[in-house]
Amino acid sequence: MEKTPYIQEDTIDLRELLQTIKKRKKLIYLITGAITVLAILYAFVLAKPIYEVKAMIEIGKIGAGTKDETPLDDIRDTKQKLEYLYGVHSKKKSNYPKLKAITVPKNSQSIFSITVAGRDNSSATSYINKIVQQVEKNYADKVQSYTSTQKELISLTEEDIVVSEKNLQEIQDSLKNYHEKILNLSEKDAALAGIYTIQVSQNQSRLQGLQSRISGLKTKLFNLKLDISPLRINQTHIVGKVEVLDKPVKPKKVLIVLVAFITGLMLSIFLIFFLKFLSGLKEEKE
Repeated sequence: MEKTPYIQEDTIDLRELLQTIKKRKKLIYLITGAITVLAILYAFVLAKPIYEVKAMIEIGKIGAGTKDETPLDDIRDTKQKLEYLYGVHSKKKSNYPKLKAITVPKNSQSIFSITVAGRDNSSATSYINKIVQQVEKNYADKVQSYTSTQKELISLTEEDIVVSEKNLQEIQDSLKNYHEKILNLSEKDAALAGIYTIQVSQNQSRLQGLQSRISGLKTKLFNLKLDISPLRINQTHIVGKVEVLDKPVKPKKVLIVLVAFITGLMLSIFLIFFLKFLSGLKEEKE
């Protein structure tokens, strides 16, 4: 029995609210419509579109396909360098096109993607290609430095092989000479022939050592040349093509209009109840 008055009072209040809204519906239409129209004008006329293009880059590697495979640079260091050079996190206002973001896929050691924002796809694509070319050039210089160092080692190894082969030939000639002397002296001077035999044994040991060394040097030379071949060096390059979106990413026209409509509706309803509140205060004073 005690709950009935409260139910009736709530019902009366709800009716009053609906009546107030109905009474001031023109004001709601006006405010909501005005804000929505302004949002439409901004989204479809005033706001300048922003386009985004993306590219994926793979950092080059040395020793590709082997257990010693090594990227030319640490992927996180590369990200930080580019973010600093192109002001990704700078608080200063910059003009378009500009580098918007650099992302590194989880567990990636050599691949990252860059996103460039621009007023049109043409300028954004041109700018991202400029960034890609600069990155490729920087790492191409590193590859060139590595290749130059390896070529110096190759040259030194080839010289070492030439010297070793010359020494090998001298020892072979010496052995041949000793064999001829031993044959001639074996019957005439057995003691001298024995000395020559000892020298032959020593030279044969040297000969085997040199042959082993030359074999190792040739293997080293082969590996050095292989290390600077396209099979072992992957240049830094763009993966696939630049991804270009046909539609701008901003402004989000539908979202802007929808938010403006809801905001206008809420604002207008708040306004009519505020006006009713002021009117009630005025009536109480009178």
